[in-house]
Amino acid sequence: MKIYCLGNEDIELDSMALKIADKLNIPGVEFIKTDSLENIEGDIIIMDVIKGIKEVKLIRGLDQIKEFYPITAHDCDLGMELKLRKAINQIERVTIIGVPMKGNIEDISEQVKKNIKNIK
Repeated sequence: MKIYCLGNEDIELDSMALKIADKLNIPGVEFIKTDSLENIEGDIIIMDVIKGIKEVKLIRGLDQIKEFYPITAHDCDLGMELKLRKAINQIERVTIIGVPMKGNIEDISEQVKKNIKNIK
């Protein structure tokens, strides 16, 4: 299983998914740190921070992502990108492992491990 981990190591509130990717070693799971999903197609699993959550949240499907209406192309977020790519059949199923922006990395890592077991 490949999990694409998004974030920015230089921005503390956007780095939790990358820190967890470095920390966890789960047999059969490959954590791929990336800043782009450009060349990824088919079924994808993503780990990224979600603003406002306190615990890890498993999101199955794009219908759970809040609608966002950008003013310019520079305003597009991950949810918008995924919905557009699904509409043009570049991606199939999407699962997002949402992690809090801050918190105890040990506790969050354990929550991520438990959620990974629930992904089929």
